[in-house]
Amino acid sequence: MSATGYGASAVLQLIGISYRQLDHWARTGLVRSSVRQASGRGSRRVYSFQDLVALLVVGQLREAGVSVQTIRKAVAYLKRHAEQPLTTLNLVGHGKKVFTLTDDPSKLIEASENGQVVLSISVASLARHLEAGVTRISAPRDVTVRVRGKAYRSVFTPDLEVGGYTVEVPELPGCITEGDDLAEAKRMTKEAIEAWLAVAEPEKARGRARPG
Repeated sequence: MSATGYGASAVLQLIGISYRQLDHWARTGLVRSSVRQASGRGSRRVYSFQDLVALLVVGQLREAGVSVQTIRKAVAYLKRHAEQPLTTLNLVGHGKKVFTLTDDPSKLIEASENGQVVLSISVASLARHLEAGVTRISAPRDVTVRVRGKAYRSVFTPDLEVGGYTVEVPELPGCITEGDDLAEAKRMTKEAIEAWLAVAEPEKARGRARPG
């Protein structure tokens, strides 16, 4: 995956949790944003793809009834001792323990204790699911914006780190704008097209007025 960071809006879409959960897990240190942490009012947390995988694992373990204390131990273990990238691991629940599978089928490594686990998680499968989700929500989309009775094709590209959209109007070179959400991006695009036309029309008129 790309090294692009993911802001809270993208994380909530991809993981399917509430902002309250995400904020709580960050504040308690369960899964922090490793690219950039919030450092005051107006600052943003930025998560890496590995953070997203960890958030999915935590979410599934919580749904299975595993205690936060047990999950914290498992996440800490994986960060410190896993010999493989997180996205290649498998987690297996057995009784009150969490194990990670290794390349050796006969070898299990204990990752936590004192919890009740009733499922097996393929982290690689979760990572593939996330990759598909990232591709889906980051894909540019064509939006038709009408100005002065004419339709202009506008390309809205999501910004997964800060949220919102960057917009370009291919028919009008240099006509680029942005918005914090879809409604604002459409409004800003109309204003950008109006401004582009307002500058272009006098220039065209001057060009026609010049003697040949």
